[in-house]
Order: sequence, then structure tokens, then C-alpha cells
Amino acid sequence: MDAQQPEAPWARLFELAILLTFGALIFTLYSLGYLDRILGNTLTLWFFGIILSVVLLVEAFAYSGRKTDAHFWSWLTTGLGMLGTVLGFSIALAGIDVRDLQDAATLSAEIGQFLKSVSFAIDTTMIGLSAAMIMEAMNKIRDMLYGPARSEEPVSEEE
Repeated sequence: MDAQQPEAPWARLFELAILLTFGALIFTLYSLGYLDRILGNTLTLWFFGIILSVVLLVEAFAYSGRKTDAHFWSWLTTGLGMLGTVLGFSIALAGIDVRDLQDAATLSAEIGQFLKSVSFAIDTTMIGLSAAMIMEAMNKIRDMLYGPARSEEPVSEEE
């Protein structure tokens, strides 16, 4: 943090309130059942857990005043979401039996299975992009609260 710009006492409280609001939003979505379909798929649950762990770790370090490269971490969560997208489409396409597409009776079942696999792809994209947006938004909020020096300069050991 810049020595010329003292930290306002309300800034840390404001930052914490925003972080808790994001947490409350996720908890509300979970308790209302909106995440049941997403978290019901084991592979999606893994992606969600990994990406959520990254966000929690980065935000905990940033809140404690440590230097975090928010752009790298938001790139990583976006990349994980895109990896899930490619994996989901790969799984969906690998599951299609072309012979079943010619039979009208099994076509509906094939389409249903394809869409279920594609939903994994879409869900991981949404999770990764949401995490990146939260981290970038928090980085911008910290810039506004403390100035850009906090997010760009490393914390020295002498302070």
C-alpha cells in the first residue's frame, strides 16, 4: 500500500461486505435449489470445487493485503471453464452413435443424451466466467478503495 495514501477505516469493512454478499448469493442459489442440477454432475462438481477454491484463496490473500495477480487468476478460472466446455462437447460428440441417428425411435434418446452432455459444457463455462468476473470486479473495487498501488506493488517484508 502507498505510504502517502492512508487506508480509510471503512474501506476494509466495505470490501468484506462485498465479499460476504457474493458468498451469500452463492449460498442462496444453493439453498433455493438452483445449483442442484449443476452440482448433481460429478465432473461439474469437481470443476466447481476447483474454481471456487481458487477464488476463495485469491480473495483471502487479497483481503489480507497480499499481492495477488488477479488478472492471472481470472484468466486461469476462465481457462478452466473453457477446458470444461471443450471436454463437455468432446464427451457429447463421442457419445453419439451415428447408426442410432437413422432410426426415428432412438433419435430422441440420442438427442437427450447429447443435450445432457452439452449442459456440462455450458455449466463449466458459466462457472469459470462467473469466477473471473468476481475476481476482476473485486480487483477494480480494491483499486477504487485503496488506489492501484495495492494491487500492483508487492508487499515488502520490511513493512
